[in-house]
Amino acid sequence: MFKFDKKQEVFKFGNINVGGQPGEYPTVLVSTMFYLKHKIVSDEDKGIFDKDKAEALWKTQEEMGDQTGLPYINQIVGETSEAIKKYIDWFVEICDDVPFLIDSSDGHVRAEAAQYVTEIGVAGRAIHNSINASVGAEEIRALTESKLDAAIVLAFNATDPSVTGKMQILEKGGTGQEKGMLEVAKECGITRPLIDVAATPLGAGSGATIRSVLAVKGKLGLPAGGGFHNMASAWDWMKNFKKTDPDAKTESWPPVDIGTNLVAQIMGANFLLYGPIENVKRVFPAVAMVDIMLGETAKDLGLSVLAENHPLNKLV
Repeated sequence: MFKFDKKQEVFKFGNINVGGQPGEYPTVLVSTMFYLKHKIVSDEDKGIFDKDKAEALWKTQEEMGDQTGLPYINQIVGETSEAIKKYIDWFVEICDDVPFLIDSSDGHVRAEAAQYVTEIGVAGRAIHNSINASVGAEEIRALTESKLDAAIVLAFNATDPSVTGKMQILEKGGTGQEKGMLEVAKECGITRPLIDVAATPLGAGSGATIRSVLAVKGKLGLPAGGGFHNMASAWDWMKNFKKTDPDAKTESWPPVDIGTNLVAQIMGANFLLYGPIENVKRVFPAVAMVDIMLGETAKDLGLSVLAENHPLNKLV
């Protein structure tokens, strides 16, 4: 393990620090709620869901965070504007301090969500997900007019999944964009960019995905992370294995799913979008374990563990 020569930016989100040298701050875990076909949702268009079950899931994450010392953020996904507004209303009512991502597969919904969090006064907690090569004029205008200053900036290059391709999208643009995504983000008023290195499937650039964590932090000094579990969920062999082996879903799949996060974490990733919040008890102890290793290494390299509740201080 290592430290970067480049000065590492650290962005504050309430009491959470995202960024820095490996081991200085605990890795931030990002859960996902209200995702497509989430069992607690009964109507994805209208945003009707089981509030008791949703709150139970969230409470479990709070408990795991308290036990391990790992900070956490919630990713709120909405299929429609009506739905995402209801999800946001619910979350800010039950939790008054934890940051949250606003996300949708529809740029119009993301644009309306950016406006909505500004209207209800919680833009300081919200993180737009994401500014990427397909961002349109409506979304850019909404972000610029909003009070949002934080966003995931996605390093996805549809024509070149290599490390070079990802860095080009961030710094120079491409695939229809004349500007780099970081410049677009800056023009939208984003002062706290979190770089998502854009996980790609095994055999289609997964190695470059992990190496991009080093490239982003080593060259730009910005917080880096991503939804690394997507590499596992897109693995065709594992998909077939789960269909043919009756024990695969409970025995073989969990370590693969959680393991993708740990690989990125040991390479310096600052935040992990770990997927469905139902995985909370699987991922928190594993990530805490690696953070202890990173904290020990940081001290060996002349750095300091800067968080009082770091797993190294809390669990050892």
